[in-house]
Amino acid sequence: MANILIVGDGAIGLLLSHFLSASHNVSVLTRKSPTNTRFYSRGKGTSKKIDAQFISLNQLNKAAEFDVVLFTVKAFQVLDAFSQIKPFLPIHCSIVLSHNGMGNVDEVNSQLNTHQALYFLTTSIAGFKSNQYIVQHTGEGQSVIGGCNELALQNSAPIADIFKVIPNLTFTNNIQQLRFEKLLVNIAINPLSALSNVRNGELRAPKYNTIIFNALTEACNIAKAQGLNIPLIKALNTAYKIMELTADNYSSMQQDLTYNRETEISAICGYISQQGKLHNIKTPYNDELFVKIQAKKAWYKPRLHKLLTLRAINFYSFEALFVQHKCL
Repeated sequence: MANILIVGDGAIGLLLSHFLSASHNVSVLTRKSPTNTRFYSRGKGTSKKIDAQFISLNQLNKAAEFDVVLFTVKAFQVLDAFSQIKPFLPIHCSIVLSHNGMGNVDEVNSQLNTHQALYFLTTSIAGFKSNQYIVQHTGEGQSVIGGCNELALQNSAPIADIFKVIPNLTFTNNIQQLRFEKLLVNIAINPLSALSNVRNGELRAPKYNTIIFNALTEACNIAKAQGLNIPLIKALNTAYKIMELTADNYSSMQQDLTYNRETEISAICGYISQQGKLHNIKTPYNDELFVKIQAKKAWYKPRLHKLLTLRAINFYSFEALFVQHKCL
């Protein structure tokens, strides 16, 4: 039985805490009230209490030493979260990152000592939070973990044994390839579903074919420049299969825009744009998706603030203005 700290209590953090707490001592670092009970729900089944301890940052120094620290925060939050947790990391603990998009691995690796293994966990398990304290498990999916430094690659058995309670988990010696394959799925689904405000399954409509094809073509060219072999036809087949399997789900980026949260677009389409400049490969479709998501977020935030201010003055005039700006 391992002592595990999960950093972040978003949908994936809560889903993984549910699975891991069945066999291990799990603590979840949260910014919300640690005293509120969290629940796991699947379909029409009865909600189950997540058997983990929820703690705040100032309680970390009182916690037991952790064998594994799993970061389930968004890509742009990883480095800040790591800097806060680093003083509490035991010398021999393992670090696991899990987020959409690319980046962060090299930066985190450079801050670890020679006794700390670094892994990356990619998962297609689907879920969303129906409120702050309940996670809905909405779809099965494969989960793969792999080593990101030499120590991790040489010690795959212990981490695979700890994480085996996660459904459909396998270990790989080439996590970079799988991360990029997951990135391709995110490129095909996340920005378009967010911009059009549609469920994943609706992206199979013909009107989206051209942009999905071209955005994935650009990304596959970047993969080739990095020495990875990901045929375009495989990327397209995988993306459309995920759209089918998660047809009734909203993507994480659509949810982020809906609730006025920061998105992971910089680690998805932004990463392809950045790598395109590095390898002198043109990426106009990913560039456009990146700019449009950034612009939509920038447009929405001040207007939401203004609308909420108006709501305090006059609910009825606010409602009319809300409809006028197509926010409903």
